[in-house]
Amino acid sequence: MTLTALKISHLEQLNSKIFALFSTIFSRLKIEHLIKQIGMNIAVYR
Repeated sequence: MTLTALKISHLEQLNSKIFALFSTIFSRLKIEHLIKQIGMNIAVYR
């Protein structure tokens, strides 16, 4: 494997890790938002 190919491979791995991290963060934010929405709805109905 050439040095350039190694660099590209490393960048692709880093890119996929970053994408996975953002996917996790985004799904957590969506869950937190839903929990807040449910909490607000329960408070309104009381």
